[in-house]
Amino acid sequence: MLRLSLLLVVACLCSGGIADASGPSGQTSIPAIVEQQKALAADLDAGNVDELTPRQINVIRKAQREVFTLTEGKSALNQLSIDDQVRLENALERINAEVKGGRLAKDRQEVCWRERISGSQMKSTRCGTEAERREAREGARDFLEKPKVCAGDCGSMR
Repeated sequence: MLRLSLLLVVACLCSGGIADASGPSGQTSIPAIVEQQKALAADLDAGNVDELTPRQINVIRKAQREVFTLTEGKSALNQLSIDDQVRLENALERINAEVKGGRLAKDRQEVCWRERISGSQMKSTRCGTEAERREAREGARDFLEKPKVCAGDCGSMR
C-alpha cells in the first residue's frame, strides 16, 4: 500500500517529465512539485517505507534536497536556467527510480545532460535513458582507447 502511495506521488511528477504539474497557464507549477515532495518526505520521516532500504531512502533525501534548493523562491519552471531545469528533472527521475526500485527502473530512468558541441563554445542538451547515456559514454571511451598506430601497410602508397 505504501509503495502504491509513493508511486502516485512521484508518478505525477516523473511519468512525462516535470511539465505534468502544469498550472492553468500551461507553465509548470513548482509549488505543486514541492508540495508532493514534502508529502513524500513526511512519509519517509514517519517510517512508512518498509519496502525501501536505508540506502534508497538516503538517495531519495539527497535528491529531494536538490529539488528544494533548486525550487526555493520559484513559482514556475521558466524561472530556472536551462541547467537548473536539467538538474531538477534528473533529481525527480532519481526519486522515481528509487521508489520504483531495481536495476531495470534505473536503466529506464530518463536523464538529460549538457554537452559541448564539438568545435564551438555552445552547449546542447541531450536526453535519453540512463542505459543510453552509459552506452554513449562507453562508446566514446572505447574510441579514445583504440590504438591510433597503423600496423602493416595501411596508408602506404604503392
